[in-house]
Amino acid sequence: MKDKRADDEETLMNVFEAVGISAEMEAQSIHALLQSSGIDSVLVRENVTELPVGKVEVRVAASEIEQARQIIQEGQSGGPAAADEAEAESEL
Repeated sequence: MKDKRADDEETLMNVFEAVGISAEMEAQSIHALLQSSGIDSVLVRENVTELPVGKVEVRVAASEIEQARQIIQEGQSGGPAAADEAEAESEL
């Protein structure tokens, strides 16, 4: 018998990864960008307890990975000015 739960769940795929002191901030920014674009995402942290550094990943449902990558690419190519503009538009 097939597990019904397996039908309802979708595999999460890594769409962004950052390492180092700014990893948390970078991942939070990507997470917020995706959320504001209507894509649910989760943060996965692998921190080194002795240091304020670690690896942070942003994961999305496999069915949304291509759209998420496109949104991230557009956001990164637009730079900070585009991020400010997008944030202002989302507040309207």
